[in-house]
Amino acid sequence: MISKEMGLLDLLLVIAKHKVFVTIFCFLAAICAITYSLLTPTYWESAATLKPVSEQDGLGSFGSNLLEMVGGGVISTPQSELGTDFINIMKRREFREEVVRRFNLIPYFKITEADSSRAMALAIRELMESVVNIVWDEENSLIVLRTETRDKVLSRDIARYYLDYLESYTLNTKMSKGRLKREFLEKQVSKHMRDADSLAIAMRDFQVKNRSIAIDQQTESLVKLYGDTASQVMQAQIEYEMAKTQYDAKAPQLLKMAEKIKLMEDRLKDLEDGKQGFTPRYIVKIDKIPDLSMQYAQLMINVDIKKRIIEYLYPQYELAKLEELKDLPTFEIYDQPQIAGIRSKPKRALIVVITTLAAFLFSIVIVMLKESLLVENKEKIEQIIGALKRKG
Repeated sequence: MISKEMGLLDLLLVIAKHKVFVTIFCFLAAICAITYSLLTPTYWESAATLKPVSEQDGLGSFGSNLLEMVGGGVISTPQSELGTDFINIMKRREFREEVVRRFNLIPYFKITEADSSRAMALAIRELMESVVNIVWDEENSLIVLRTETRDKVLSRDIARYYLDYLESYTLNTKMSKGRLKREFLEKQVSKHMRDADSLAIAMRDFQVKNRSIAIDQQTESLVKLYGDTASQVMQAQIEYEMAKTQYDAKAPQLLKMAEKIKLMEDRLKDLEDGKQGFTPRYIVKIDKIPDLSMQYAQLMINVDIKKRIIEYLYPQYELAKLEELKDLPTFEIYDQPQIAGIRSKPKRALIVVITTLAAFLFSIVIVMLKESLLVENKEKIEQIIGALKRKG
């Protein structure tokens, strides 16, 4: 064995004695490292950074620092919770399967399994182990997304697809209380607006069918007309009775007055019956006034109810839309994924340097073992070899 008292000078002496072997060994190792680094596939990385944004961010940096001071860095902030949620969303198996199918990664990973389910499982594992890396930067409250493939464009496209999926999921799939409230109010507003439209159509049909443009004014005009006609009939009857005391029953004056009364009574009767010959087209018939008034009042009550309901619901609906936007988790993209200009691996210079250094150390171990076995224990080795020969 090597003497424990062997110093640096002894080590340098051993290396100097075997300098040719050490040099050749390191040179060959360097050649192998260069060849490997040139033949190994080139990989390109595309990265994106995004920051979760929540309503509580209004506290500002002071609020965040205060939470860290109070919690000693243990209390999780809304940003860290959102960041964890976003990472879990991007790691969903359903989405990973979609990435594999969209970018046809099974042939990329050279998977030849006949079973499609097994091939998909292997591709998903390769995707997460060698292509996609998603981490949460606690210090800067950022999500860092990195994708690395043999194609620089593919790396960029996969990273962009992850960001697009996250945005689509948060906007269209992730349910929140604000969204549920907004959808409920939206349905209620739509329902009552449809009812209001139906009432408007019913009101129009009612007016067309009954020729009632403004039933209150029409009724008032009709009553006034009827009253005027009735009073005229009464006045004529009084005058006729007075004339009977002065003239003979067959006097022309009485006959003329009787004829006038008869015409006025017929007009009054026509007014009561609502005959078209006397009553104007848009004058409501007196005998229909009670029924039409009741129908019209019911329609107006329904219209007023719907109006009040819509006036109550619509402001709440608009407010719910604003609350939904505040409640919906969002993120800001700080760095968009770009096409890489420099390969991420292999790092050829580093490979050559580390390999050469390792070869140098290994060569030292070899020459030291050789020096120990063949020089210091040379006599013992020769005795062992001689004993083996004599036995033979």
